[in-house]
Amino acid sequence: MSTAPIRSASAVFRPLRSGSLVDQITDRILDAAESGLLQPGQRLPNEAEFAAALGVSALTIREALSRLRSEKVVVTTRGRTGGSFISPALAPSTARAEDRLRELTRLEISEMAAHFEALAVGCARAAARRAGTADVVALRAITVIDPDVSDLSVAWRQVETEFIIEVATIARIARLSRALMSVQSEYGVLTLLPNEDSDYRYEVAGLRNDLTDRLEARDESAAASTMRGLIAANTTWLLTRRAELM
Repeated sequence: MSTAPIRSASAVFRPLRSGSLVDQITDRILDAAESGLLQPGQRLPNEAEFAAALGVSALTIREALSRLRSEKVVVTTRGRTGGSFISPALAPSTARAEDRLRELTRLEISEMAAHFEALAVGCARAAARRAGTADVVALRAITVIDPDVSDLSVAWRQVETEFIIEVATIARIARLSRALMSVQSEYGVLTLLPNEDSDYRYEVAGLRNDLTDRLEARDESAAASTMRGLIAANTTWLLTRRAELM
């Protein structure tokens, strides 16, 4: 099982709002796992660290972990190398994604996308100012997909998630990056649906390559425009699919 934290962890393990804390924790971990921000086999913080990060009691964390185990989102092992991990068997579900899409109104999808776009464009502009050779190499490496992978839609969803995270990291503005990754986690299982469509995958793969070129050229305006195109492609696909499901 993986124990190395991914860069998006700070977006997941942040203080909670008021309301049902256990519900918020379980929803946040499930959304993060289904969006790829937390990966199968990834170790969660221990109870004390988890409680401190979210600003809640250890008892609340214990109750949330118990619920996540019962829903087979998290597995817990004992011993020196034990801990709580995102279940390696957690599989994104198309049916669950479509149910989630039906629950959202067109306005909610559009507002979520507008928030995401504002943050992502800010990251793209900052990344264009700061990207070095190593950053560009890392971005290009993310887009490589093993053609023999067992589930292409999951693999492409992971590429989509990691690419945005890497752009946010290159931007080197911690508050902006955390906000972007927080919004990305709200998409949760929805991120699976567009990546089941080969036409969508082809379109956004081209946009990701274009954005990498813009960052390498340090062209802020073009980077911002291309990032808008990436978010718009996702939003248009989801709105079209929602209309088909209703």
